[in-house]
Amino acid sequence: MAKKRPNVIDILIIIVVVALAALAVYKFGIVNQKESKGVSAEAQLVTYTAFIDDVRIATVNALHEGDLIFDDKTKECIGTITGVSYAPKMKNVVGGDGNSVMVEYPEYYGVTLTIEGNVIEKEDAYFAGGTVELKANSAMQVFTKYAKSTMKITAIDM
Repeated sequence: MAKKRPNVIDILIIIVVVALAALAVYKFGIVNQKESKGVSAEAQLVTYTAFIDDVRIATVNALHEGDLIFDDKTKECIGTITGVSYAPKMKNVVGGDGNSVMVEYPEYYGVTLTIEGNVIEKEDAYFAGGTVELKANSAMQVFTKYAKSTMKITAIDM
């Protein structure tokens, strides 16, 4: 049998495969190590408060102290509920005499949650679990074992 000599196409395929392997090693080995060094501190246990508006009593009763709370996008645990308080929803309406009057909006409540979780402080923001960005006055979809809603973070106590 005659030996085959490698042609130009075979050599180009080998060069492309070696280049892709080198690129993957560079990206996942070197670049990720540099990015991870940007974390200046270890995760610390932080308490933050959040507000859930316009929910019915069934959702209020489904939020329990001790339940884990998760981010809906990443499915990451962002903390444990340590306190639940609620109040009837109040709305501003125009009364019969033309003046603005605060009235109770029937069957709707506002819930204030106190959440305790591991938060990493990076240069630009706070991250729960290292991946979920926590920003004051930002709405985020969350869920627990029994409820799913949209909450707004009102305060982060470092």
